[in-house]
Amino acid sequence: MSGINVCSDLMVEIFERLPPKSIIRFRSLSKYWHSRLATPEFIRNHRLRCSKNPPKLLIRYVGFCGDGGFKDIYALHPGDQLPLHIPGYRYLSIPKVEFPCSLMTMMVRDQFSVVGSCNGIMCLRDHDNHNISLWNLSIRRRVKVPSPRFISIVAAGFGFDPITDDYKIVAIDFDEHKTFVYSLKRESWREVPSPSSRLYGSLLSEKKPYFFNGILHWVVVPEDHHPSRFILTFNVSSHVFGRILFPEHWIVRQLTTINGCLALVSSEDGDSWKIRVMGEYGKTESWSLLFELKRDAFHWSAAVQRIANGDLLAYYKGTNSDLLVLYGGSKEVHNPQTRLLTKLFEYKPNCYKLEMDTYVESLELVDKESATACGKTVYS
Repeated sequence: MSGINVCSDLMVEIFERLPPKSIIRFRSLSKYWHSRLATPEFIRNHRLRCSKNPPKLLIRYVGFCGDGGFKDIYALHPGDQLPLHIPGYRYLSIPKVEFPCSLMTMMVRDQFSVVGSCNGIMCLRDHDNHNISLWNLSIRRRVKVPSPRFISIVAAGFGFDPITDDYKIVAIDFDEHKTFVYSLKRESWREVPSPSSRLYGSLLSEKKPYFFNGILHWVVVPEDHHPSRFILTFNVSSHVFGRILFPEHWIVRQLTTINGCLALVSSEDGDSWKIRVMGEYGKTESWSLLFELKRDAFHWSAAVQRIANGDLLAYYKGTNSDLLVLYGGSKEVHNPQTRLLTKLFEYKPNCYKLEMDTYVESLELVDKESATACGKTVYS
């Protein structure tokens, strides 16, 4: 009997090293493996192993359909299969996945958004019918989240609570000065304290917050007598709001991480984009300039994320080097180490909107009874 247990434990260790799609197939071996490969312990161990792998580049684009509507398409690109124009480089087409949206949502532009992504789960928001979904692209499983009907969501965020091993959604209504948090474990919303001072009339320069070290970050632009922007933070474990001030009047376009530190892209002068890192988290004086992108080399709208025309900048952490992936007027990839530019493959003319982010595959949501199959493979 002990020999059987040893063999079983060894098989589990082997399974933990496999990609999510392979594990899903092996769950059909028997009832035992169907259950064992969906335990919280196995999912957690597999997630920890996956977090050590190089992340993939997630490309999401909204394309026009023949019937006048739109399709929401996602593709995962490994580091060695980026969509680049390089002499002698053969790009292998990546199977794409279509996320089903309501007809009205896909008939109206910008009615569907990605709130955030964490450990393989994407939080998606349908602004037409106010539905919120948690979707694991790698295993095509979705959990529908009931909307907090008691407030009108102005800002929303999604993150992982490492203390309770739980995924949470935060919904903020600045007008009503109310904040609610949804727990995936409890499958319910509850009210939590809102920011200490009212942010009435404030504008979030990014509707999609940046999640870093268990904390959500929004860049806020007040419309009152204090024009200086700041970062509004929310700790998903303690449910406490905070602020990170900027030492100067920076026009911050995007938040990201570089070398394990919180980073930002700003444009306080008219000549360049400045990329800075915060050496010691939370300390305003620790911001330092990492590198600068001259505007004469980059179309200005191509160096920021989620602006009016959908152009963006995504920081991709590769295995050998880091890339600044730009999509916009220049459609180029900039490597800050070599300072070389590489053209991106052109997407079809019917591509209306394109976004990029990093993505780590996982088995999250496979153990949820309420999860349903979601996502159609598109080969094009």
